[in-house]
Amino acid sequence: MKKLVLSLLLVAGASSVFGQGQVYFANNVTFASQNDHLVYLGSIGAGKELVGSNYRAQLYYGADASSLQAVATTGNNFRAAGTTLPGTWASPGYRTLDNFLPGSTVQLQVKAWDTSTGATWDLATARGASQLFSFTVPAAGSPAGAFYLENMQAFAVVVPEPATFALAGLGIFGFVMMRRRK
Repeated sequence: MKKLVLSLLLVAGASSVFGQGQVYFANNVTFASQNDHLVYLGSIGAGKELVGSNYRAQLYYGADASSLQAVATTGNNFRAAGTTLPGTWASPGYRTLDNFLPGSTVQLQVKAWDTSTGATWDLATARGASQLFSFTVPAAGSPAGAFYLENMQAFAVVVPEPATFALAGLGIFGFVMMRRRK
């Protein structure tokens, strides 16, 4: 009986591995157009490339826009200003896409945010997101290039300037003072 249970567990474990796809989460590999895959601070193309380990990038995936979920609990840090390939994140690697078999199409999106402001993706602070793009999960044993994030469009992270925060603070102070007078 123990052997039967152990055998069933091994089969279940092995089949769950085949029930998952993978993608190489990086934007620093050789693409047809490198600029289409960078993350900018400010506007796309016109702004400068996003640099600094306080910025994080995270890959989200799902069957459609309403079902996106993160592939990991923490994102990847962006490269420092003095390094090569600014606008890309460090420590790329393969990410597992649960419940997507090889050959199936999955919707992917990359989101980035600034951790120095205490921001997470859900807060209305410095953040940005790529467009949704489709990815066909390659079969096991496919060449490495098949796992790359092709068709990802460049995107920008908009960081509010200190002057914007100061102006907002003055506005709030003004409302409080007007209310006090009444």
